[in-house]
Amino acid sequence: MGLRTSIFDGIVVHSRFIPKKHNFKYKVFSILFNIDDLNYISNRNLFFSYNKFNLFSFFDKDHGEKDGSNPRSWILKIAKKQNLKTNDLKIFCLCYPRILGYAFNPISTWFIYDKKYLKMIVYEVRNTFGEDHSYSFKIDNDFDFDNHKTKKLMHVSPFIGMNGEYKFSTKINEDKVSIIIKGFIDNKHLITASFKGKYNPFNDKRLIINFIKYPFLTLKVTYGIHFQALILWLKNIKYIKHTKSKYYKISYNEKYKEND
Repeated sequence: MGLRTSIFDGIVVHSRFIPKKHNFKYKVFSILFNIDDLNYISNRNLFFSYNKFNLFSFFDKDHGEKDGSNPRSWILKIAKKQNLKTNDLKIFCLCYPRILGYAFNPISTWFIYDKKYLKMIVYEVRNTFGEDHSYSFKIDNDFDFDNHKTKKLMHVSPFIGMNGEYKFSTKINEDKVSIIIKGFIDNKHLITASFKGKYNPFNDKRLIINFIKYPFLTLKVTYGIHFQALILWLKNIKYIKHTKSKYYKISYNEKYKEND
C-alpha cells in the first residue's frame, strides 16, 4: 500500500460538451489524511491543527455525519453495510483542508484498506445548498477501477439535470493520484471533471510553500464554482431549479433507497 499523510499538488480540469462547450482548469492541491494520524501530525506540525483553528486544519464536523463525531465511525458503518470486516482498517481521506478556518469540498474521496489491499472507495459529494451524498463502492475481484458507475442521486449544479449517472475512474499510490468523473444526462456525455496530483511530503515547510503557491485556495474553490456558473448562465445554458434529494445520504454500489 505505502500510503501516508501526504500533499498532492495537481490540476482540476472541467470540460463540458453539451449543449455548449465550456472548459476550465485550476492549479490546486489536496491533502491525503490518514485519519488515525490526525492527532500525531497536529502535534508535530506548527501550521496544522486537528479540530482547532490554524493556517491549515482538519475538522471532524466537515466530514461524515457532520456532527463533530470522528469520521472513522462513519466509515466503519458504511464498511459494515458493505459486508466488510472492520478490524484493522486503514482509512484515508483525500480532500481540501481548512485554510484559515474555511473549506468547501465539492468532493472528498475516501480510500479504505485492510492490511494489504484497497477494499472500499467512498465519494463524499457536496453541493452549495448545504447537502451531501456519499457513493460507496466495495472493491471485489470484478471491480473496475476505470469504470465504476452510479445513478446521480443529488442535485449538484443548477445547470445539470438529475436524470443521469456518474462514471468514475480512480487510481492512487504513494506517488500520484488520479480521479476522473464523467457525468451523463439522458445517456449523453455531458461533462468530465478530473483531479490529477503528484506527491509532496506533509510538513510545515511544504504547507507554507503551498499557502504561498495557492493563496486562499479554499476561498477560490467557492468563488470558482459561482464564477463558472455565471459564465454558463451568460452562455444561456438552461437553469434547472434545485430539488432536494429524495434518497438516503449514502448509496452502496448502486443500491439506494428513497427517504421515507
